[in-house]
Amino acid sequence: MKLSAKEKQFVECLRVARVATVGSDRVPHNVPVCPIFDKHKVYFATEKNAKKVRNIQNNPNVTIAFDEYTEAWDYLRGVMLQGQARIVGKSEFRTLRKKIYDKYSQYEQSAPLGERDSVIVEVTPKHKFSWGIE
Repeated sequence: MKLSAKEKQFVECLRVARVATVGSDRVPHNVPVCPIFDKHKVYFATEKNAKKVRNIQNNPNVTIAFDEYTEAWDYLRGVMLQGQARIVGKSEFRTLRKKIYDKYSQYEQSAPLGERDSVIVEVTPKHKFSWGIE
C-alpha cells in the first residue's frame, strides 16, 4: 500500500501522530508519537517497557493518525493508516535512530534512544484513509 505524493508529503511534514494499540485486556491505548516516514513505512521510538510495546507484542495491529486541526473545518486534513507493527532489530535500530535524530534534533539531548532502554517500532501500512488532501 502506497500513499499518494500529497499524502506522503503531509505525513512527512507533521511532527506528531497518534498511535492506537489494543492491550491483552482488549482496551484501546492511544498516545502521541514523533514519527518518521521512510520507504513506505512509519517508524517511531519509545521506551522498551512502554504499554504500546507490550500491546504490539500481544497484537501487532495498530492504527496511526496524522492530522491537522483548524477551526475552519473546510481545511481539516489527515491521513489514517492501519497496519502491522513490529519492533526493529539492532542493526535497523542504529540506522533509524539517526533518521529520528535528524528530524527531531532535541531527541538526542532530551530523550536519548539507548539500545538497552529504547525500541523503534516499524508500522507497515495495509489500509489508508485520508481527508482534506487533494
